Amino acid sequence: MGRLVEAVVKASGAELRLGAPVRNLRRTGTRWQVWVGDTVLDADAVVLAVPARPAARLLGDVSQAAAAQVGVLDYASVALVTLAVRGAKLPELSGFLVPASQGRAVKALTIFTSKWGHLARPDGLALLRASVGRYREEAVLHRTDENLAELVHAELGELLGAPLPEPEWVTVNRWGGALPQYAPGHLDRVAAARAELVDTQGIALAGAAYDGVGIPACVRSGWTAAERLLDSMA
Repeated sequence: MGRLVEAVVKASGAELRLGAPVRNLRRTGTRWQVWVGDTVLDADAVVLAVPARPAARLLGDVSQAAAAQVGVLDYASVALVTLAVRGAKLPELSGFLVPASQGRAVKALTIFTSKWGHLARPDGLALLRASVGRYREEAVLHRTDENLAELVHAELGELLGAPLPEPEWVTVNRWGGALPQYAPGHLDRVAAARAELVDTQGIALAGAAYDGVGIPACVRSGWTAAERLLDSMA
């Protein structure tokens, strides 16, 4: 993912600023002012590709109606537990989902070494990544990294039908408030927010908060936002 960002920046000639939160957004005549830290940037157009709550905050001085539609979106936190195991009996799948009705902490598994051929190992080492953390079920995420990894290791063995070998290494990555939760009426609210911004030239919404959480959906959302801005500016 990091290399993807670097490639896009290089191809576009864009300037990438890291660790610089946007604090305010204001329309001035036909242009925009964006407060980034202690710096004010002057822009022709703005794509808000941030989570719903900061987007709603930034839209507060632009369109209260749009901010209200965007701000209702809620999020779930998630932890990703990656294990390297050798000699495991794995299905010929790239992964699977685990329905909430099964009462498991693990909600999904990706078998890296099956999903991406260039990661396949002739020595039998398999890379498994499990996703943990369902909406409004944060208690499991309060465990320590070690305890969470032990739980995932045990559950994966049960789900796969045979105990997994002891992992050779484990990593745990936590993402607080990372996954948007699309409640009924989501698409109507997004459409209403975008309709409220039609008369405000030079601003568009993009990202997982609006059009889908997957990488292809986010890429498509970004392209659509850019095209919408180019059309309005033309």
